[in-house]
Amino acid sequence: MALVWKIADRKWGAEKKPLVSTPATSHPLQGVRERTLKQAEPAVSKKTKPVVQSVIVDPLSSVLDGPDPLSDLLGPSDPLTSKTLFVSSQPGDDVKEDEVSPTDGRHRSWEQYKANILSNFTTSGTLTFTSSFLQPSDSAESRAVPSHRRVVKTQTAITERHRTQGMSGSERLRARLEQMDTLDEAGSGGGGTVREVGGLTQDEFSHRLNGLKMELKQAWNTDQRVKALKIAIQCVKLLSLSAPEHFYPSKFILVMEILDTFSSLVHQRLKQKFQNGGSPGGGSDSVRQEAHETARNWFYKVASIRELLPRLYLEAALLPCYSFFDPEEAEKALGRLSKMIRGLGDPLIAAYARMFVCRVGINVAPTLTNYIAESLEDFLYALKQGLWPEGEADMNMGEDRDTLAARVFEPPLQWMMQCLATRAHHPLLQKILHQCEEGEGLGQNLMVGAVLAAFPHSFIALQSLSLTQLIAGCSSPGSSQHELMCALGGCVNQAAPPQPQQLSLLNAVWRQVTRLTNTAHYLTTAGVWLEFTAKHFTSVEVNTLLGDVVKHLGNEQNPDHSHYPALLTLISTALTHSTDPHALYSMSNFLGVLSVFQRDSVGAGAGVMRGVVASLLTHHPGPLTDPTLVQHLLTLCSALHDSINALTTDDERRQVSQLIISFVRQVNFGRDFEQQLDFYVNARAAFSNLDPVLIALIQCVCQLCVATWCVMRGQHSGKTGAFVRACAAYCFITVPSLASPTTRLRLYLVTGSVALLNNCLGQGDACMKAAIREVVEVAGGEGEAGTTNDTLPSLVSSLASTLIATPDPPDASPPLYLLRGLTNALRSHPPHQDSDTFVVLAIALLHALSAAAQDVLPYHIHSVEGNDSLYGGDPQVRQEAEALCSTLLEDIFAHMKSLTGVHEKRCGPLALSLFWCVVTWCDLTHHLTVAMVTRVWALVLKHHTPNTVKETREWLRQRSLQLNDSTLAQLV
Repeated sequence: MALVWKIADRKWGAEKKPLVSTPATSHPLQGVRERTLKQAEPAVSKKTKPVVQSVIVDPLSSVLDGPDPLSDLLGPSDPLTSKTLFVSSQPGDDVKEDEVSPTDGRHRSWEQYKANILSNFTTSGTLTFTSSFLQPSDSAESRAVPSHRRVVKTQTAITERHRTQGMSGSERLRARLEQMDTLDEAGSGGGGTVREVGGLTQDEFSHRLNGLKMELKQAWNTDQRVKALKIAIQCVKLLSLSAPEHFYPSKFILVMEILDTFSSLVHQRLKQKFQNGGSPGGGSDSVRQEAHETARNWFYKVASIRELLPRLYLEAALLPCYSFFDPEEAEKALGRLSKMIRGLGDPLIAAYARMFVCRVGINVAPTLTNYIAESLEDFLYALKQGLWPEGEADMNMGEDRDTLAARVFEPPLQWMMQCLATRAHHPLLQKILHQCEEGEGLGQNLMVGAVLAAFPHSFIALQSLSLTQLIAGCSSPGSSQHELMCALGGCVNQAAPPQPQQLSLLNAVWRQVTRLTNTAHYLTTAGVWLEFTAKHFTSVEVNTLLGDVVKHLGNEQNPDHSHYPALLTLISTALTHSTDPHALYSMSNFLGVLSVFQRDSVGAGAGVMRGVVASLLTHHPGPLTDPTLVQHLLTLCSALHDSINALTTDDERRQVSQLIISFVRQVNFGRDFEQQLDFYVNARAAFSNLDPVLIALIQCVCQLCVATWCVMRGQHSGKTGAFVRACAAYCFITVPSLASPTTRLRLYLVTGSVALLNNCLGQGDACMKAAIREVVEVAGGEGEAGTTNDTLPSLVSSLASTLIATPDPPDASPPLYLLRGLTNALRSHPPHQDSDTFVVLAIALLHALSAAAQDVLPYHIHSVEGNDSLYGGDPQVRQEAEALCSTLLEDIFAHMKSLTGVHEKRCGPLALSLFWCVVTWCDLTHHLTVAMVTRVWALVLKHHTPNTVKETREWLRQRSLQLNDSTLAQLV
């Protein structure tokens, strides 16, 4: 039996059912909220009635089973940086190292200092290691050192008795004292022999220190306390040799780890003794007294060390143990230790000893600052006396001695200054600043740099003028003047000086900035102080400073591209912090800085150009309306576009496209639509290789057409009519250059709809025909691209819906010219066995053809006559639509019939969709149509559940009552 489609007349008025609002008793998301609260609080008492919050929450976030996993990562701190070395070496200890509380977010912890020192102070030379706990020279460890670098020296630590024969009494006494001062005792692991191994690399030196650290722990665990103490003493003695100076800071850190381990072991043992003394039971006083004696005994052992450096370091490491018998003694010991360091003749060794004392002192006495101030004064005095011991050999490290001195003395000074700045009051800080004024040479330079790096911003802001004079008097070695000026600028940018001092400060600073001969240094310093100027002065002063920058750069035809990042920073700073950024765009000097990039825009680099454009777009207030600025940005974006080549990654191409799209959409010349269209024409020529930008341009031009329609209220004049036709032609010409057929189909549909809205029938017909041609290409590639399975049905449905209201071309012979073309385009590609897209599209066309054949169309385009007016109810329109629908119907049934085996279950959704289409549009009084409906209903019964069948019948019953249609009732 042939399948025939008979179209029924729709009663649009009767089918319009007004929406009836009914009051709601509960929020639709209330159940989700209750369930979420119940899951989040499972321990709520049964007697307590749960209270539902009235706040409406996001349903997507409320149904999560727990908190955001990405937010959880921000909660716990990094275990490597949350604890300092001192704390991590004492698990379970109550004595915690006080992380220096940063006053303004720029202070670093001891762990950060340690990592910085280990990474910056390395050596490629050879090192010497001396200890009595080394293995013999023929051991595996010693053999790991190449023979050409292995130097082993031994000396007898125990003076043999027969060697003292023949000596005088004083000589025997001297030999006896030397025996007591040896690094080890007879039979205590080292065999009484001191061994010196030379030619070690840095890694080998560190490996041997780690070996001593493990041996110290092993000795302690086997109750060999004296041996552990002697290992610590020998490790500290390695610090008595400052050469090579460029490695001494790292050696200091490695030894500190061993001292921390030793201090932790002693402190933990004393703590256990005191805890046992406080336990319930008898004898607690005696046990506590024994713990007191044990703690004192450790300090007696340290006091018996004859050499100054080990005695000083070990007593400083054990300072927390004073808390077990006399906490006030620790504060007295800090002052005593800081004075003992004066006995160290090498300034480098003394500086790092002071650093260690301050590091321990901030935990023992957090509020005590006098010893830190004395240490800083001694440090400055030691630098005046001379940096290196006399007679020391010259170093060959590729840097002069003064530069090396500035580098190695900076960490201890900055650490001491940081400890002081976070605890001292302003009078003491003022005293330190006076000491800087009294200093000279390297000491003054280092002190000023440490003050700027550590002191509070508020204090530096008050003393900014005096610090400017100090910086002007500072000379190399040490931090250069531009570095100090940048540091001062960073401080005053965080905390502004008093208003009366701001202009004087800016003038004093800029006099020094203009004297900088190095262009890179000048631009870096100018960028920092430009922020200060933008924050506290008007755009006139900002423009003046930018004028000096342009003058400093000169009128070079080929400027140095390395300066472009600094210029980018200047632009971003001026736009970000200026009180009136809009005024900058009209100032000559600001545009002059932009012109520097335009002189050789391609050579500036894509990264720099992208940063310039991003800064201008981000900080520009409102849309871009200045033609000069738009031209600048168009040139810069053109350079970005030209920088794309075959080696450009997809991500970089995407970033550049998004940036240019932001620029295009931000340009707005208001009611000057012609100038806006001219800009879009220039942009199309400049960005022809970026499809996303071309898509955005087409969308912007369509938006311009709609804006013109709104201004004219749909009644175009001769001038505006020509303008919208030019816009439609712009889009029609631009769309074919896109690579994606799906995108071309979508844009043709948008452009045709906008053209029809503006009564541009010729342009609208051309776009619709082009869209139909694109359907053929998209449908042909359906099997290859999986995404078209989702996009093609929606696009074809939108196109078919638009064609319902689109009038046929004047020269169209049979009616429904465009819809027939769409049907033929769809049928030109047979359906795939593994895809139901063809049937979905065919059903959509059944809807469209049936709607287009009605005497009155369901909707019209404003000021455009539809086919119902053009044909005036000609029966040929309905005959053409029924013939096309019958053909599509046969194709649909043929496809569903081919679905066998495992594919047969796909017939269910298709049959139900076709059934709704039939009962909506077909004339159910015709016997052929009733036979077709019966056939479709049989497929619905076969492939759907009884519940679905019941709901379908109920809907038909309600529709029959609504329309008073006896045919539908009989069908039910």
